[in-house]
Amino acid sequence: MKINTFSIWLLSLTISICVIILIGGYTRISDSGLSITEWLPITGVMYPLNDMQWQVEFNKYQKIDEFMLVNSAMTLKEFKFIYFWEWFHRFFARLVGIIYLVPLFFLLIKNKIHRNYLRRIFLIGFLLGVQAVIGWYMVKSGLVGRVDVSQYRLALHLTMAFIILGITFQTFLEHSIKNLEKKNFEYNSINEFSLLLLLIFVFLQIAYGAFVSGTHSGLLYNTWPMYNGNIFPYVENNSLRGIINFFETGEYILFAHRTFAFFICLLVIYVNFLNFKKNDFLKIDYLLLAFNVTFIFQILLGILMTFKNIPWTLALAHQGNAIILFLITISMWMLSKKSLQIIMP
Repeated sequence: MKINTFSIWLLSLTISICVIILIGGYTRISDSGLSITEWLPITGVMYPLNDMQWQVEFNKYQKIDEFMLVNSAMTLKEFKFIYFWEWFHRFFARLVGIIYLVPLFFLLIKNKIHRNYLRRIFLIGFLLGVQAVIGWYMVKSGLVGRVDVSQYRLALHLTMAFIILGITFQTFLEHSIKNLEKKNFEYNSINEFSLLLLLIFVFLQIAYGAFVSGTHSGLLYNTWPMYNGNIFPYVENNSLRGIINFFETGEYILFAHRTFAFFICLLVIYVNFLNFKKNDFLKIDYLLLAFNVTFIFQILLGILMTFKNIPWTLALAHQGNAIILFLITISMWMLSKKSLQIIMP
């Protein structure tokens, strides 16, 4: 494979996006997201350096509902911890912007980007800017009248992150595949639609996971597969009606998340069956095997989280493993696309 500056840039951007998703995950898990109550795109990069600056930031936090209703006993030392993670999340977001912009100017000047990729590259930049706005839009929802951010805005923020990651990694793969020196491969072309469907299912499950996190639905039951001995979760005094329950009622959200995982499992079994029937090259088996192991590990993490009442270590591992699962699924789908299969004698 010809590794050039364009490929290295896309791979670096992919890795940086994965890292910021994990940082954002821990920021969420540690309840740090509302510790900075302003959005200052330029001056916000500065970190408090003395007691006076720290007290100013702490005073701002003390005015929001999360502090008054939940964290009123919080000390300045404890505040510094949650402040760091929100600051670091925003700082790394700016770093991702630099990783995107600086090499882009160089590559454009040197004419290192093929015109077929320009639209996608500019789309990535546009979505990164949109994501920054969504991030503040999400934080703003938790500053007044709530003690947490809106689950809808949280889901939007996470979904956009994975869209950006998907486009970036897909572009990297496409460019890399088309520049293979040994152009003699084919990856399970008969399964292109099945793998695309699998990718969509995995993406939707990840996006919907934000509603589980945003409503703390995972804490409702520490049993699996039953719900405290029941086949379906019991909802008491529910005033909501219709589909809105699957976005606002914790029991419905958790049930939907678990049930959809079961349907993904059925689809995974079907994809493996198709692969077994076709019995293609050994290379296919390794990638599918990696997916299977990652998928099983994701299920085990989810079950263990349930029994352990969602400790932060398992929650972060669950999100990190979801990133790996997403990237492997994209890889299988991309390699199955007939438009990318280059077979030469």
